[in-house]
Amino acid sequence: MFSLIKKYYKYHSKIPFFIFFFCGIFFLINQNQLAPTYQEFPHLLAGSVGLKKWDFKVFNVNPPLPQIIAALPIVLKKKESIYVPPKVFGHRIEHEAVTINIYNNKLYSIKDLRESRLFLSICFFLVISYVFYFFFTSNFSPSIALLLWITCPYFLAFAPLVSPDIPSASAGLLAVYFFHRWLRRSELLEAVIAGIVLGLAELTKFTLLIFYPLFVILWIIYHLPDLFSVVKNGYLKQSGHIIVIFVTSLFIINMGYFFENTGKQLGTFKFQTTLLTGHENLKDVPIDGGNRFKNSILSKFPVPLPANFIQGIDTQRLDFERGLQSYLRGEWSDHGWWYYYLYALLLKLPLGTILLFVLAVFCTIFVREINAPWRDEIVIILPGIVLLFFVSSQTGFSVHSRYVIPALPFFFIWVSKLSKLFLLRKRILSIIVTILLVWSTLSSLLIYPHSISYFNELSTLIPTPSESYFLREPRGSSFFVTLINAGARNGGRHLLDSNIDWGQDLFYLEKWCKQHPEVNEIHVRLSGSYPVNLTDIPVSKEIFNENNLNGWFAISINYLYVQDKMYQQFRNRQPIDRIGYSIYIYYIPE
Repeated sequence: MFSLIKKYYKYHSKIPFFIFFFCGIFFLINQNQLAPTYQEFPHLLAGSVGLKKWDFKVFNVNPPLPQIIAALPIVLKKKESIYVPPKVFGHRIEHEAVTINIYNNKLYSIKDLRESRLFLSICFFLVISYVFYFFFTSNFSPSIALLLWITCPYFLAFAPLVSPDIPSASAGLLAVYFFHRWLRRSELLEAVIAGIVLGLAELTKFTLLIFYPLFVILWIIYHLPDLFSVVKNGYLKQSGHIIVIFVTSLFIINMGYFFENTGKQLGTFKFQTTLLTGHENLKDVPIDGGNRFKNSILSKFPVPLPANFIQGIDTQRLDFERGLQSYLRGEWSDHGWWYYYLYALLLKLPLGTILLFVLAVFCTIFVREINAPWRDEIVIILPGIVLLFFVSSQTGFSVHSRYVIPALPFFFIWVSKLSKLFLLRKRILSIIVTILLVWSTLSSLLIYPHSISYFNELSTLIPTPSESYFLREPRGSSFFVTLINAGARNGGRHLLDSNIDWGQDLFYLEKWCKQHPEVNEIHVRLSGSYPVNLTDIPVSKEIFNENNLNGWFAISINYLYVQDKMYQQFRNRQPIDRIGYSIYIYYIPE
């Protein structure tokens, strides 16, 4: 058996890769029916404004590349003008712009959004598939890495959406891939290519700014064994290449913003954060902003970056400095937790995937034949670790575990080295790997297409404070259905918001209402930004309050766990039905 497997890996190891590739394409197409989630239309509109007006102020807390790519299909076919509200310092305008242009003026339809979703997701899926196929194929398994990626609940949930999370994961992995090519060859052309790709990666998410110090660290670590020869023969040359990489990336960043206000003097910016204003407390920052460099020697320094790139970093930083209401394990806080993302990964990744990582750590120590050259392993695993710890260090708020998605592909590639166990004829370990891969895949796909709400089996087993309630299954649910749904059904005890309900099930609720004509009107309390009045849901005109609780109700799981007496009444009731895993249907007779 193992000799057949060895021959298979030698001659046909790429066949599963292409099977998984087309499965990933299918998942992306099939998930396109989700309702617009909270930030999709703002991203789409911001990309349209950027393409048409070369103006990136609409949603500058995110770099524009995913927005521009998503907007490209509809900008090419639609010539309507877009109204951009005047920018008031200290106020974000993306949702106001969406309300005016899309909800009121019907600038873009749901069909337009779906076309943009598909175009964006396919583009970046091709990118990450390319890297999986070519990155260390002699030491790691492209097939296993791609399987873990396409069945990862984070991929199934966010890849079909207009958001920067999956694009930044793809572009970040591509940047490390080309940087590694330069590390191996030390050629000027490779340095230029690495700089171009690094710049493109920086245009997907501000989190990837950590790559600048990371690449310097990787360069030093990679050449530690031949440090003296590098210092003697190639230190100056490689130092020059590093500068070329960084300068080229800055040029690409400016190109991505169409050189919008590039070279603006540092002292002329207006900032909101304590970091950039120099104040010790946000309360001391003037209402019209401040600038710690205004009266310094750096005041006249021309910033070699677009103005909205700098302002976007400041605006994003402001959220972390002032904090946001955060939820974890049934408790609410005005700040985040350093362990939030580790805890979220423990519950939001399939348990089989987590155990595969544990097994990879074990085999790295005790089955050293599976290891790649240590320098190559560092290039793979260190970016994932750095990204995870960098995101975890931002404790101003802890709301969206999707921020950690850019770290996942690095871990999946590293885990894929377990494929060598089959070639080494490690029978027991090979069987364990097979079982864990099957477990991981089935655990995720049994919840599909409601992958945003995915939680693994630990969400039922890990205890939470007494205030964190178990939600009941709808009447008539079988034991088998209840068992499969247990993880997602109990997810709200641990995490909320985009971890379980981002407004994605709204159209499923609309479909449910059409299938139940007895529901002539229904009270709704739903998450998400897409207006319910633009659907065919028969929304009740009566005021939703605790003194008028009778009739049909559709309640988002985000509301069921808020600290509100009115919603606590629903927790003790048996739901009539459940829409996906994020909306519960109740009927209360008069």
